[in-house]
Amino acid sequence: MFLYNVSIIAEETIHHEIVSWIEDNIVQSQKFQVHFLEMLQSPHEGITYCIQVVLPSEEHIADFQQVHLIPLQQLVSESYKDKVFLFDSTMKYLKK
Repeated sequence: MFLYNVSIIAEETIHHEIVSWIEDNIVQSQKFQVHFLEMLQSPHEGITYCIQVVLPSEEHIADFQQVHLIPLQQLVSESYKDKVFLFDSTMKYLKK
């Protein structure tokens, strides 16, 4: 099992627009179970959000990236350049 995380740091002036887009286009998806979080006491300027998805394989991660991450990246580069920073990470669960 894998935890796929996308962190989004948005300027306060536009963060509501980003949240709305994520809720409408990612959180509401029926294809993946998505957890959408706001980071409290972030060390960064702006507001930090995390999209987290537990997925069974790297192929599922690639599918999530195609369906959701690429459109989010396009939105950021076209409409919010220099106002939103995002990065992703993949973590593998270790057996107990």
